[in-house]
Amino acid sequence: MLKSKYVRSTFVTGLLVMLVLATGLQAASVVQPADDPLLKMLPAESLFCIRVNHFEHTVNQTDQFLAGISPIPLGLSMMVRMQLANVLGSPELNGVNMNGSLAVFGVMLPGEQTSNNPASNIFIGGFVPVTDYRQFISNPNCSQPDDNGISKITSNGTPILLTTKIGNHALIGWANDYDKLLRMAKVISTARTTKLASSIDAAEAKLAILEPVWAYGNIQQASKTFGPLLLGKIEEIKTIIKSTGPDSPGAPPKNMQNFTQNVMNMYADILQKLMKEARYFSIAIKPKPNVLNITKTVSAVHGTDMANMFVSDASADRKNNLLNYLEDGAMMNFGVTVNKYLWKECNLKGIDLLAIMAGESMNAEDIDKMKALIEDGIDCLGGPIACSASIDAKNKPPFIAKYVIAVKDKNKFNQLIENSMQLFNTSGILDFYKNMGIETSFEIQRGVDSYKNVSIDSAKLTMKSIDAASPQGQMINSMYGGGFDYRWGIVNGLCVLTIGSNADSSIRELIDQVKAGRTQMGSEVKAALELLPEAEKADFVVTYNVLRWLKIAGSITVMPIPMPMLQTDIPTKSNIALAGKAGNGKMVVDIALPKEHLKEMMTAVLMMQQQMKMMMQQNSNPSGNKMN
Repeated sequence: MLKSKYVRSTFVTGLLVMLVLATGLQAASVVQPADDPLLKMLPAESLFCIRVNHFEHTVNQTDQFLAGISPIPLGLSMMVRMQLANVLGSPELNGVNMNGSLAVFGVMLPGEQTSNNPASNIFIGGFVPVTDYRQFISNPNCSQPDDNGISKITSNGTPILLTTKIGNHALIGWANDYDKLLRMAKVISTARTTKLASSIDAAEAKLAILEPVWAYGNIQQASKTFGPLLLGKIEEIKTIIKSTGPDSPGAPPKNMQNFTQNVMNMYADILQKLMKEARYFSIAIKPKPNVLNITKTVSAVHGTDMANMFVSDASADRKNNLLNYLEDGAMMNFGVTVNKYLWKECNLKGIDLLAIMAGESMNAEDIDKMKALIEDGIDCLGGPIACSASIDAKNKPPFIAKYVIAVKDKNKFNQLIENSMQLFNTSGILDFYKNMGIETSFEIQRGVDSYKNVSIDSAKLTMKSIDAASPQGQMINSMYGGGFDYRWGIVNGLCVLTIGSNADSSIRELIDQVKAGRTQMGSEVKAALELLPEAEKADFVVTYNVLRWLKIAGSITVMPIPMPMLQTDIPTKSNIALAGKAGNGKMVVDIALPKEHLKEMMTAVLMMQQQMKMMMQQNSNPSGNKMN
């Protein structure tokens, strides 16, 4: 039976793995990329790199973030020192520069690859900063260098690592990679080798040098190495699906087999586009005592569709003045400042993927009409959008969503809705859902109500499972119930829209708020967005509450299995926050994970463990007799 201490330790161990490389000296002087030792040594063709700056300060700051969360009595800094001392055989860590910067990286060395193992020529190693390399290899577990300058690091007499000197760092590799380490040292020392410093831009180099931890993945290099293998695996899956006859034991219906084939085609298309158009991604991590900040970046290959999508929109109002409509207590909020380049390309690419997934259900004419609607829709919008999704676990569907959308042209907006409804009912979208086992219908009624001189329109989206007895059918019907109710109207240049339960009362509340001019942001939303840099000027912002999402999951009945751990009310006021902005061929997303929200999640895990324990006891003793 699970113990509380075990569950908590397991949860936090995963966090420690992610945070073992976290925060650095914010007062550090700015180092130019060309002068940074690690960027000058790492090859430009590196598949990946994980870099930690100001190592000891980093782990000490991580300890501050984990204080009160981690059940492990020792701090991370002490654990790291103990592990290093164990590897080197000396608690003094002779020659190790604990205030320096280290890196772990992987690179494809020149040579012939095998088709079954494209990673056969990959060297994975690390740079450890040293104050004196001679002192470093004088540690008890280190040997003196051989004729090639390579020393062994042993454990209980067995070599586990190899090391050689490169500048002010020890280059480390696995014990069975002697030849690779030797070749890597020569590549790094060769002046003609292009280094990572020259292959990333100044903004990315700044993150690499100044942020506590920086992780980098070279998508173009990874695509050359692993792309053919991944595409081949997808083709293998498609072949297996195609060869499975409808009469085979356990085989899904023919329409589901076709749908699965189309999904695999979609995955292949996404993978091919990423391999062709994405240049690299990076993640920078910076914990503070009360929040963990993460910056994710995706850079596009110049001249590709992705690069044309990741551009800033100078014509748009860069400040979202509708964020005050985001609600405290929501399971998710999001606000958008419409970047026409980003929105247009994202939605058009989404239609292309839908066409692949729908297969023969949709024809080329339908796809063209959808794309035309996308472009018309972007032209109708006046700039910002705000949306809040909240829980209503007593109703089906178990949520209510509220939108406030700036509208530039009311007449065009209304015509867009009419055209969208017509396309939904006449195109192959209904057949597409039917092939997924869902019967769908959509109806609109204009002017069904009026409130404070605002005409209110209504719509109903119904989604029912064809096979209501199946687990998938039970989930669909439990989630959607009788379908989605929509209410909307236009007031003061804003479209107010509500979806889900209690749509009638919610639309009136929104109309009142817009007429009154909501000028103050909720304290919960404000606290979340203040953790991000210039969130109000981002292309999009999101707040996300994990515990409230769990309540949604707990309201869905799929099988007769009690899930009380998802129905427990746990006080929560903190939120994970995200903000993303496109520009210069890159998408940058800033994320903030408050320590308070992590504590709330920990409380939920502990309550889940306790309730699981009670359920197991009840199931093992259904009569209620006292167990000996």
